[in-house]
Amino acid sequence: MPNHTMLRTLDPTRPTSRLALGLAALALTLPLAACDTGNDPRNPSSPSPTESSETTSPSNDASKLDPTGKWTSPEKGDPFLEFAEDGSLEGSDGCNAIVTSWKVEGDEIAIDSFMSTQKACAGVDTWLSKASTATIEGNVMKVKDSNGKVIGGLEKEDK
Repeated sequence: MPNHTMLRTLDPTRPTSRLALGLAALALTLPLAACDTGNDPRNPSSPSPTESSETTSPSNDASKLDPTGKWTSPEKGDPFLEFAEDGSLEGSDGCNAIVTSWKVEGDEIAIDSFMSTQKACAGVDTWLSKASTATIEGNVMKVKDSNGKVIGGLEKEDK
């Protein structure tokens, strides 16, 4: 007879266990962020932030910076962020759900910290789960990680 090990499921009434498990998973994935090239996956020939010139001008009027609406990418899993007028933010990194809030700070969009599911999806680059801030240039949103490094880009969805 085969010897099977039973895995214990988490008790839903114990949120601290889930939080601890989520934090442990996050801590294990953070070293992987060091492997990021910093190139915009939508435009692989784009310069990394260290190669870009300082001559690019920020938004003329930060108060006009308006990310509301849906920003998408054609990558596998269809990652997206949808910014609501009330400051809420929902999306997907192509595999896991993202739910948080946002606000404009200067010429950037600050994305509040969030926890997301930790599903493993074969062949899906979950770069969007590292989103911390973003800037908008035309119809392209450049998403940055917590170090200010560009990790990818999204396009404004036409309505």
